[in-house]
Amino acid sequence: MKFGDVCTGTVTGMDEKGRGIIQGSRTFVIPFTTPGDEVSATFIRRDKGTGICRLAEIIKPSEDRITAPCPHAGSCGGCLWQHVAYPAQLRIKQSMINSALAKAGHEERVGEVQASHDLFSYRNRMDYAVGWKGEVGLKGYGTWNKYYDLSTCYLLDQDTPRILQAVRDLMRDFKIEPWDAKFQRGNLRYCIIRRGVNTNERLITLVVKDLSQFTDAIKQEILLRFSPFCTSLFLGENPEVTDISLCRNFELLRGQPYLTEEVNGIFYRIHPNSFFQTNTHMAAELQKTVLNAIGELTDKHVLDLYCGMGFFGVACAKAGATVYGHEIDAQAIELAKANAEVNGVTERTRFRAGPVEELLWRKENPDAVIIDPPRAGLHPNALHDVLKNKPPIVVYVSCNFHRFAEELQTLKKEYRVTDMKALDMFPHTPHVELVTKLIRKDL
Repeated sequence: MKFGDVCTGTVTGMDEKGRGIIQGSRTFVIPFTTPGDEVSATFIRRDKGTGICRLAEIIKPSEDRITAPCPHAGSCGGCLWQHVAYPAQLRIKQSMINSALAKAGHEERVGEVQASHDLFSYRNRMDYAVGWKGEVGLKGYGTWNKYYDLSTCYLLDQDTPRILQAVRDLMRDFKIEPWDAKFQRGNLRYCIIRRGVNTNERLITLVVKDLSQFTDAIKQEILLRFSPFCTSLFLGENPEVTDISLCRNFELLRGQPYLTEEVNGIFYRIHPNSFFQTNTHMAAELQKTVLNAIGELTDKHVLDLYCGMGFFGVACAKAGATVYGHEIDAQAIELAKANAEVNGVTERTRFRAGPVEELLWRKENPDAVIIDPPRAGLHPNALHDVLKNKPPIVVYVSCNFHRFAEELQTLKKEYRVTDMKALDMFPHTPHVELVTKLIRKDL
């Protein structure tokens, strides 16, 4: 099959990236489809034996297909599944998790996926890219150089379009050149919007290539134009050619140098570069799920691996545990210490920066371990250390159930699964959070 050829068929399932599958003599995947759709699609390329196609026509829609509310759905990279009825999204995620577990040889299965409180405006952070033609919005699905100039976005609140328009006006009025990722020129790269859902705070960061090009007069105008929309305002500098929103340097133009969010009565300070669960209401459910998995926390010693800014660790300390949190990001560790102080649990917490795989376990002897690694999963040495030290309880929080299913094969040498829950933190995407409780086999 060559580029431009047309294939037709009925979508029978989803691949691990959330694309619809047509299975026949060859396997094809088509984004923005759902099981039950009868479609025609245009062949684009082949990837490891699988044909990648672009949706051409819905010949007969699935019973689970709905009209997406966002005009950019079906092309924008922000939401892959807006066209799928939400109950079907939850069923698909459950099926994807259980298929991954079965493929890895596990008998365990997850029950119903816990639904998100909100289906839209649920995100507390969005990184809006600035395109080379001055677009301000999101990149097209599967592309790095196609941008959608958004006048609406269903992921954040109603002020978002006005903030994005303020970015466009700023570039026009002061002739600020947008960043061109292909030719690596220009200056304005991203507008990051973070929202304190329960505190009514908002932090805006304009990410630029070179801060020195912004005069005091321009900074004053930025302050004037964006202050009505935020409680904190930053200029952030990323001088690297890599097209990411992470900043090396910051200049605070307004407010506190952090955003404050409240989850389950606990207050967290969040820096512009910090990771924080993007769905605040579901983050509260996730936190409850993890603490309930440990059980009674009074006088227990909890080891919090990949602790970040102390999201789980501070909560455990508030519930009566002593906590040691370990994380490679030194800036996150400083925030974890600050969050412990803000919440009055400094005496029951310790946090240290360093690679998790280099942690000296003999100093801890924990009653329970929380593991919340990045998508790549546990470092092999860190996984080895868990098995070597054999803490009684392990609570594994995974945002990549495919990787977790692989690691569970090793964990089962010493542990048995006693509970597994999935929470939908990310509606309209194939992503889901999985919390698994493991008990040492001799207990």
